[in-house]
Amino acid sequence: MYLFHIIFLLLFISRSTEAISSNRKTIFQCDQHFDESQPEGVIEFPSLPKQLAISHGVNNSKPEQQYNLQCVYTFVAGPRQRVRLEFDHFLLSGSSENCDIEYVDIYSEVESVDEDILQSALGGRYCGTVAPHVRISLRHVMKIVLHSRSTNHEDSHGFRAKYSFIPEDKFIAGEPVSGKKCSYIIDSSDRKIGTLYSPTYPGTYPHNMHCSYLMKGYRGERIRLFFTDFDIFFGGEHCPYDSITIFDGPTPSSPIIRKVCGLQQRMEIYSMTNSLLIHFNTTHPAKSDPRGFIMDYEFSSRFVNIDKLLNKQRGVTHIRGTECDVRVESNRETTHTISSPNYPEVYPANTTCTYIIHGLQGEQNLEKVILTFDSIAVLSFDTSPATAPPSVDDIACPSAWVGIAIGEGNMKAVMSSTDDSIFDVTLCERIPSDSPLLGPYISEGPRMVMQFGSTDTRDDRITPIGFKATIEFKTDFGVTGESLGTSNECRFRFTSSTGFFNSPRYPANYPLDTNCTYYIVGQPGKEILLHFEQFALSGDDDSNCNDYLDVYDVFVKNGKEELRLKERYCSDTFPGPSVSAFGSHEMRVVFTSGSSGTANGFKALFEIRTARKEDVPRGEAHIRRGAYRCGSVINATADKPNGLIISPNYPVKYNKDVHCDWQINVKEGYQVLLKMEAIDVEGEMTADSASCQKAVIRVEGAPRMEYCGTKREFFEAYLSPSNSVRISFLTAPDKVNGLKGFNLSWTEVKNLSGKDESVCKSDSLYLCTYSKLCIDAKLRCNGLDNCGYGVQDDTDEQHCQNQPTRSFYSAKFMSTSSGSLKEKSADQTIVVAAIFCGAIFLFICILFLYLFKTKLDKKKKSKRKSDTKHRQRQPYRQQKPMHKPQFDSELSPPATSRFVHHDATGIMPPIPLHQIGTSSRDMYS
Repeated sequence: MYLFHIIFLLLFISRSTEAISSNRKTIFQCDQHFDESQPEGVIEFPSLPKQLAISHGVNNSKPEQQYNLQCVYTFVAGPRQRVRLEFDHFLLSGSSENCDIEYVDIYSEVESVDEDILQSALGGRYCGTVAPHVRISLRHVMKIVLHSRSTNHEDSHGFRAKYSFIPEDKFIAGEPVSGKKCSYIIDSSDRKIGTLYSPTYPGTYPHNMHCSYLMKGYRGERIRLFFTDFDIFFGGEHCPYDSITIFDGPTPSSPIIRKVCGLQQRMEIYSMTNSLLIHFNTTHPAKSDPRGFIMDYEFSSRFVNIDKLLNKQRGVTHIRGTECDVRVESNRETTHTISSPNYPEVYPANTTCTYIIHGLQGEQNLEKVILTFDSIAVLSFDTSPATAPPSVDDIACPSAWVGIAIGEGNMKAVMSSTDDSIFDVTLCERIPSDSPLLGPYISEGPRMVMQFGSTDTRDDRITPIGFKATIEFKTDFGVTGESLGTSNECRFRFTSSTGFFNSPRYPANYPLDTNCTYYIVGQPGKEILLHFEQFALSGDDDSNCNDYLDVYDVFVKNGKEELRLKERYCSDTFPGPSVSAFGSHEMRVVFTSGSSGTANGFKALFEIRTARKEDVPRGEAHIRRGAYRCGSVINATADKPNGLIISPNYPVKYNKDVHCDWQINVKEGYQVLLKMEAIDVEGEMTADSASCQKAVIRVEGAPRMEYCGTKREFFEAYLSPSNSVRISFLTAPDKVNGLKGFNLSWTEVKNLSGKDESVCKSDSLYLCTYSKLCIDAKLRCNGLDNCGYGVQDDTDEQHCQNQPTRSFYSAKFMSTSSGSLKEKSADQTIVVAAIFCGAIFLFICILFLYLFKTKLDKKKKSKRKSDTKHRQRQPYRQQKPMHKPQFDSELSPPATSRFVHHDATGIMPPIPLHQIGTSSRDMYS
């Protein structure tokens, strides 16, 4: 009994095992071998013979059944041959991110047929729809391995590849170096011209490989490399992974010409000597199939002789890697010479030389380039001498040319090595020695680019041929105007009617320890208006005048110049408008920078205009060539010991281009006390700075050179040192905001502080209690503070009866003392206001009429629509015979439906049927 159970259990286990085995993935081998007996062919998957599938139990009628394949395809080429494999169809399961189910492994670096592929370098694993790139074996053997556990039995599933055996001669670059797998010596004695391929080009190059190519030429030869195709894995800007490094010499210690990776197009490189060393290094980049490179090379002595081209000049160097590109660099105010190749002999054909010219550029240096040709004979057409100097616009140079790029965009285009170079000037042919086409040509900045090119050589049998030019580097202060003195002197003259000048290198920071002088020169009978667009000098709390700007008036007497300092401006003051002194038709501006600290500097505008007829106006205010001239000479009298000075149009807005001068004179032994009653002038003042760019008040001898803003506390009461004082008010000639202006009071006083006070004891005088100023007794209780100076003193306004208010006095004085100037200004204001108001009134009337007409038209249109609505045709009603009367109950159902349809809302209108009937009868009668 127990034996029966054991037999039954064994039988059950056996059948279960068979059932499980029938559902298990089928496992079998499908290796294939290809050798030189079949030099080319096609491999496919799936490619299982029917008998093999049946013998291994693969049932094609069960698509859910999985393969479990491992197919090894081995390709063995003949001696001195390589294997080339190219896929034209590839569709496996999985994706590039997941190749677990089905994939192909490629081993292209196998050294022998018997080598264990598990010990070989894996060239790549592929699945999904991305086919491997073309593969070429490194030696004569290649293996690919297919692993598949896929259930995909579709017709398109699988891959198809073509293989062939190719000669390996083109991959042998030269004489192999013994003991090294990929090192060659290429000698010009064996081959002058050739082509060099990366180890498996155009197939994906091997990983973790180092190749070396040493190129050796004869003495006097140079080497040209031209890459027709270049595809090296790009791992970053400095090529830290795969790269080609080209050394300008025979060893790795020679200067590096270039280290390159990525994709490059038509890359050309020249050696400077007769030898080159090329290193090709690869790593193991992920998910990349770069193909390598193909390079043409040539050994030749026809390439440009660099030593002769440079002529051992300091600052003139060859740009490594080019045939004849030259860099010319300044050594501060230096002069250099450049020429065409082989000058003065015939230049070579098919040659392009670029001359990159660099002046100094830095915090302390800025230079410009001046290019002048000694001779030009770059022949492009007719070889006969030119009879007249050609025009720049007429020159077209297809065979040979000299191009000059001055603009920034053109310089970039020339140096980008494209065929679309654009030059500011293009020259060719033999140009006469007196032609202006020989220059000078001046750069816009510190750099200029020149190019010589030839596609053909023409010789007129006259020497010299080619070109020779002189390059001068001169300090560029970035200032327009006529330069005076030597090139490193910052001295400029301006004589035009209008113009501008600026600090060196503006708007960049000016250099340290610099002195610049600007001469603004007009003719006799002229004056100069000066105002600033920008002003920013360096300064600190200890010494805000480390950098400064001096403005001088220049007078010429008996042939000698006399300079009078107008003002010195430092970092704490933005200069306001200024006019040259009466009788001076020249101004001189001197800028000085210290040894520390710098800033953007300044930009000043000037205008040379007709001079004013008198220093201080004595007549009425007038307009002179757009400028408003005003002011007067005020003499204090017994009846008028004080008064007010007001800006034009005060308290209405002042205008642009205003120039006013007032001269106040008092008795001998007396002084003028000035106090600001009100100020509203555009600009800003603080306790230690002022910015009066658009409008400025100047008081001769005052503690501060310029006043503006809206805070009158910054204008402290000022006592003139003598019995005369001058006040000026100027506004810029361009746009101003035009605020109210200012109101300044003046008083004739005698300062008795520390002196004998008995001189002020008469009834006609009054002695201020605290300030000790002696003023006219009539000034007591006049509504103005005439005593306050240095201390708070309003004793002249105390204990007053029937005291007029300040505003009343100011208004009264302004109405009587401003005279014709105020009246004229008021008349002008009234006229302008009347015209403006009239224009506004006319505009309002026209607008009102237009709106009224529009409203009337709308009303008429609305009425016509309303009448039309009441007269519209009633819905159709079926007519009854004339002999039979109609009744309301006989309205047919179709008519009812039509009636409802004609109503937009689908609701029967509340109209009696007999009315409809009547209307209908009327309509059709």
